Amino acid sequence: MCNPRRVMIHLSKAIEEAWRTTVEQVAQAEGEVQELARITADIPLDEEMGDQALTMMERIMQGEFEDYEPWERDDAGNYRRQLKDVVLVYSPGSRQLIVEASLTEQINTEVLATAEAGGFSVGEVAVEAVGRYYDDGWGGRTEEHARQEAQKNAERKLRDAIDSLHREQHAQEIDAATSKAHADATRQANEKLHELRLQTRDSLRQRLQVILADAEDSVYHTMNRLVGESYRRTLIDIVRKNGGRVLSDERTGSVYNLELELF
Repeated sequence: MCNPRRVMIHLSKAIEEAWRTTVEQVAQAEGEVQELARITADIPLDEEMGDQALTMMERIMQGEFEDYEPWERDDAGNYRRQLKDVVLVYSPGSRQLIVEASLTEQINTEVLATAEAGGFSVGEVAVEAVGRYYDDGWGGRTEEHARQEAQKNAERKLRDAIDSLHREQHAQEIDAATSKAHADATRQANEKLHELRLQTRDSLRQRLQVILADAEDSVYHTMNRLVGESYRRTLIDIVRKNGGRVLSDERTGSVYNLELELF
């Protein structure tokens, strides 16, 4: 192997030509869709037995009696009970029982927008590239191979230099195109997100209807048990306070068998 030698290729080009390029910009938009389904039912216990029945129902919700777990209490004073995918809410102020189901879904979208920039470029560029070889062609590094390699590198550098000249002379146009592409992408992403939000909202509403339908039996069971127990305990209290007595107090499933004696 002899000392390495080198060949050098010089290329230059005068530029007087129109030039255009395409600028790409990507915009993302994201959001959250929440839907709440609510069914409200009046609890008219007070119409038949007065406020005492409503007070009794709250005592049951507070967990005062055996076999009845306490309901949670929120900051507004409402009682809450989770039943799988739905929540029962009793509001003492309105005397209403509300069945709530909610769903939340994250949505996002991405849009690519383009814009063109360009103009007429005038100037001159020059580049050089070096190729190395050995007199004995060691490792395949012959002079011909080195010259070909240098030529390719020089041509690549020339293309890059021409592109740099174009971009330097039309920097303002490129910036303007970039801003336009970004604005278009952002607008389209927001529009697409809006459409996706509407589609997602419809989907969530359909799913909520299914959730409420599936929870119907457990909701009715919980409500009937609560109201029935409130009636039972209120009636017993009224009878005892008025000198009567309880002769029989039995329950079979959801049916109460209550025998009272009044004097």
